This record gives sequence, structure tokens and C-alpha cells, in this order.
Amino acid sequence: MRLAIAPLTGHPYDMALWADYQRIFYGSGILDFKYFPTLPPLYYFQLATYSFYTILRIGGLQDPLLFYHPTYAIEGIFLKLPMIIADMGVFFLFVRSGKILPAVLYYLNPFVIYLSAAWGTYDSLMIVFLVAGFVALERDNKRLATVAFTISGLVKLFGLIPLALMALENVGRRRFKDLLLQIAIVSSAFSVIFAPVILQGGLPTFFSGFLRFIGISTAQSSGWNIVSAFLGKEFSVSPFIWIAYLSIPIIFILRLRKPSPLFLSALQSTLIGAILLNIFSQAEPQWLAWPISLALFYASVTGRQGLSYYAYSFGAIATFLVMTLTQGTGYILFGVLGSANLGPLEGFVGSLPVYATTTLSLLLLMIGYLVAKPIKFKFEVLVLVVIIYVQAYFWFSIVGIQSL
Repeated sequence: MRLAIAPLTGHPYDMALWADYQRIFYGSGILDFKYFPTLPPLYYFQLATYSFYTILRIGGLQDPLLFYHPTYAIEGIFLKLPMIIADMGVFFLFVRSGKILPAVLYYLNPFVIYLSAAWGTYDSLMIVFLVAGFVALERDNKRLATVAFTISGLVKLFGLIPLALMALENVGRRRFKDLLLQIAIVSSAFSVIFAPVILQGGLPTFFSGFLRFIGISTAQSSGWNIVSAFLGKEFSVSPFIWIAYLSIPIIFILRLRKPSPLFLSALQSTLIGAILLNIFSQAEPQWLAWPISLALFYASVTGRQGLSYYAYSFGAIATFLVMTLTQGTGYILFGVLGSANLGPLEGFVGSLPVYATTTLSLLLLMIGYLVAKPIKFKFEVLVLVVIIYVQAYFWFSIVGIQSL
């Protein structure tokens, strides 16, 4: 399914960036990091898969260009291949650790498929190492967990959160030798990964991305959450981001004070952190994928089957919302921004508040499944989300209530 979707779709802006930097390297041999907008591992992974496409082109492959996409059809497959392989990696990690239901619900989740195979964004690369870290931590292999979380954080900074929680636990338990080992692993990984970046003078780009993620950048940026919906679509610093940052260590410390293993405390705190960052930070639509894998993992180890099925439903609804309200189906399918193919479901006035209100309800419901006693999944929950969506559509689109 992913390989069938990959050549026909793509986020034009992101896919153009990935393709341009691969073409520069395989056309001239230049590693160009100066304006590459992500952390380096994505570039390295795509270099590996794109090499096979380059061989095919040298061998005479005639690659068609579809609609208004900036990348060729088969080229798109190889650019998305690291993310597709990462999805497979998460599936096998769950299976190898005996978590069959989470494996299926993750691998067949519509939102995961949409991000890796249709959009072409790289959150799956962060998630596969994040899951690997928690699998290692569940088996009490802290060194391997440190390595996995470090790589995850080098793909997207969110992966560093469980690593920071492990360091906090070492400080609290006064295990300074383990803390020094963590620092050594992280420092070595950063040195190796960023060495080419520093040599090419591309470090300022990544530093600005770091400032934007933690919420202290002075640059104006858009956000797709309840904060940006009601305080204005663009802002330099989300005024409530520190709620998320303070909540994560507080929840973790409270969990550790109870007879709870490090693995479970770190997993729950990271999951709540993913939810709160989606609510209070400069969230992007693809960030909604972060709670899915963590919720499935947590549901498996705590016997919360209702949370497992809700995580799948969460992804299905998120797919609809992101496809219709953030870019529009025409942008991903045909490469044309503003092309409305589903009539009144996309491109209407007030789409950001509708999206933000509905996703907020999804995130709050996930917190409910997370903190309440294990309960069965009920389809009435999906009906409730639909009612919230319709109400938001009525008030913000039809009535036209304006944001602050």
C-alpha cells in the first residue's frame, strides 16, 4: 500500500527540498547543509536510499513527472523509502517484544501511512528509534536505550525527552557513573553526526530550528493548535509552551516516588509530553503521530486495550483533519495549493479554529484513556468527536466567530 501511494503523492514543498539536496550531491558530490531545514540524519538516510535511484537513472530509467509535483514518480518512492522502512521497523520491534496488537494498529494506522507514504515527512524515523529505546528500557538495557533515544533526538528533538528523564533519574539516584556514560554516548553521537555540518557551515540553520522547537525563537512561525487558533496564526513564542516543559519532569518525578519502574514512568511522562506539546507549543500537524506509537506501547504494557483502539481511531480522524484542513487534498495529490476537491470539507473560512478545536478534543480524550482506569473502547467517543467537529464548523465557519 505504501509503495503504491508513494509515487502518486507528495507534499510539494517538503519533497522539493529532499530532492534538491539529493540531486546536488549526486550531481556534483557536494554535501550542502547550509539551508537544509532538518537535523542531519534525514539527509544521511535519504543519501543511502537515493543512491539506488541514481543507479537506475544512470541505467536509463525514464521516470514520469505527474501533475504538478516537483519530484518524479519513482524518485518520490526512494525519497520516502527511509520513512517506509522505519514504519516496518516499528512493526517488527512491537512484534519481537510480543506486542502483536500494537504492531498491527500502528502499521495499518491511516495517519502513519499518510505521513510516510503520501506526505513524505520524516516523523517515522524519529518514532522507530523512540520505540527501540523504550523496548530496550523495558528490558533494562539502559545503554542501548541511551543510544536509541540519542539517535531519535538527532532526527527530531522530541526523542531527547526520554533521554533527559533517564538523566534526571540518574541524578536523583546519585548514579553519576551512569550519567557520565550517558553524556559520553550523547556527545560522541552529536560529534559524529554534526561534523560534516560544522565543516560545511550549516550549523546556524540547525541552531535556529532548535530555538524554534523549544519555543524561544524570535522568528515568526505558524502553528496548528488551539493556542495559535485563538491568539493568531503566527507568533514567535507560544506563551504556554512552558506548561508542557514543566509538566513532563513533574509527572516523571511523581511517578518515580511510587513503586513504579523507570521504563513505565518514562513512557507515561513522554506520552503526556507529546500530548501537551501538541496543545501548547508551535505544533505542526505531523506531530499528532507522536502520541500514537507511545499510546499503543503504554496500552500494551498496562492492559489498556481501549487505549489501543482509541489510538487507531485517533490516527484515522487525524488523517481526515490534516488532509482536509491543513493543506487540502489537492496539494498532496496534485501538487496544487488551494485546490479544493472535497467541497465544503476543505478550504472554508475558519478552518484553523475548526481543526484546532477538534484535535484538542482528540488529545484530551487520549489523556482520559491514559489516566483513568482501563476501560473498553466505545464508539460513542467517535460520535462525540464528530459532534465537536460539526459544532466547530458551525460556529467558526458558518456563523463566523473570529479568533482573538
